[in-house]
Amino acid sequence: MLQAARAVQPNPHRLSQHVCYHALRNTDAAFALPVSPETRSRLPQSLRHAAEKRQREFLAGRWCAEQALRYLGAGSTHVAMAEDRAPIWPDGVVGSITHAGGFAAAAVARAADIAGLGIDSEQIIDPTAAHDIADICMVDEAGLFKAVHGRSFCEFCTLVFSAKEAVFKCLFPLTRKFFEFSDVQITSFDWNRNYFAWTTVGEHIGIGRLSHADGFVHTSVELSWLGIAAE
Repeated sequence: MLQAARAVQPNPHRLSQHVCYHALRNTDAAFALPVSPETRSRLPQSLRHAAEKRQREFLAGRWCAEQALRYLGAGSTHVAMAEDRAPIWPDGVVGSITHAGGFAAAAVARAADIAGLGIDSEQIIDPTAAHDIADICMVDEAGLFKAVHGRSFCEFCTLVFSAKEAVFKCLFPLTRKFFEFSDVQITSFDWNRNYFAWTTVGEHIGIGRLSHADGFVHTSVELSWLGIAAE
């Protein structure tokens, strides 16, 4: 099934030592079209007639998840899909999957070490989409943008979008709540120190990690059991 695959090291999501991670930079080559009948049989029923691009993204993400679970030493490497399309991780494991623009990655950790985990990767949006994305995903974050940071408004909008996606992915398995973009606010960020701070309305607060390279923004959020207890 895999024709070409290259692991990304070190991980651009800047995850802690508790987390096992695997990524592919060229999913088009790794999961070449057309998808074979044998490969298609590995897809959930709901995706067996989906567009091949969506099938390839799913397969790449799940393959990365399988590799990360092997690194972790998990008892199973199978990741099922819930009715809401969220990954169902093996017992005792938390994890997250992302894919965008030919890049795919997965991160996993033992639930005893980390309460929640979310990763996201996004290609830098183009100028024509930046203001539309800003209208959709920003609350008060526009005030954080400063040209002196040396980043464009497109990069900034992509960061805010990606950071909120990472927060959503981290919190959903814990809360079973679908967050709107307006429910999460990015309160500060630092491109040079590779972090952002976030909060949800009246519930959670935390620090995420970020990086920016090769036309992508990568973000991650890890939530500790201590952090949950403190809230």
